[in-house]
Amino acid sequence: MPDASVVVPSFDDGDRLAPCLSALAAQSIRARLQVIVSLDGGPPLDAGISSLTDLVVEGPHAGPAAARNRGWRLSSGRFVLFTDSDCVPDSGWAESLIETLESGADGVKGAYSRGGSLAIQRLAQVEFEERYSLLEKRGSTDLVDTYSAGFRRTALESVDGFDESFPFPDHEDVDLSYRMKEMGLDLRFQPAALVSHTHRPGWRGYFRMKFSRGRWRMKVLRRFPGKYGGGDYTPVCMRIQILLVPMLLPAAALSPLVPVVSAVWLALFLASTVPLGLTALRTDPGVALLVPPFSLWRAVALFSGIARGIFEARGGEA
Repeated sequence: MPDASVVVPSFDDGDRLAPCLSALAAQSIRARLQVIVSLDGGPPLDAGISSLTDLVVEGPHAGPAAARNRGWRLSSGRFVLFTDSDCVPDSGWAESLIETLESGADGVKGAYSRGGSLAIQRLAQVEFEERYSLLEKRGSTDLVDTYSAGFRRTALESVDGFDESFPFPDHEDVDLSYRMKEMGLDLRFQPAALVSHTHRPGWRGYFRMKFSRGRWRMKVLRRFPGKYGGGDYTPVCMRIQILLVPMLLPAAALSPLVPVVSAVWLALFLASTVPLGLTALRTDPGVALLVPPFSLWRAVALFSGIARGIFEARGGEA
């Protein structure tokens, strides 16, 4: 029996899956792992990629939540680890997650090591670095992202796995984590459980992703209203920026009559970007000057998605 089963959901990933599986084959404790690819519809794996797995699970296209459920329910490890098909785990990734679980955690979250060389990718990584710094100070977390995650099998069984009403790779892991926290389960952050990833390569793609995050966030918050103030993973300054977005147009409209209004708005927004800017100076100084426009772009995208989510809730669409 393996100590842990690693489940990788895949939807028509083709060659993108090969680097992930090659990295899992090179894990420091590969002999203790069962590697499972759970197909979310799409064509079967070719023989070369399939040879890097211990089990391939097939099923209809229903989203990553359903694919992960199919994978872990057919697995045999006492721990279940998750990563995504576009992630490349470091050689010690699985060992770090398992050590944290063996120390008593019910779930454990890892981290991105890098995300690409383009400015928007580097800024997105700085955003993650700020969040990781917050979690390291706390030690615990209320969110275990499935790009680098580990759970006790009993923890997944206690909440009946992922909610398959989330059809896209968006907030299904947030919902799972919040349900676990409600049951008093112990979720921790392990910064040594690293995976590399290629973040969204364009500003438009990043905007669409954050719009989706805001939209699906509202579905989760309707279930967990106590999280309206933000979870452990959300920096306070980012919440402030989202609240400032709807004030931007009124401030601009009043500017010709009362110039101080727009000046105050700008001062507040710039002040809210200081923590992220300091993180950039510490981790990637070359993009530090782009932090204010990046923060505005992110806040507008999130606010727009939140507004869409609220509208859909009132119309009964989500």
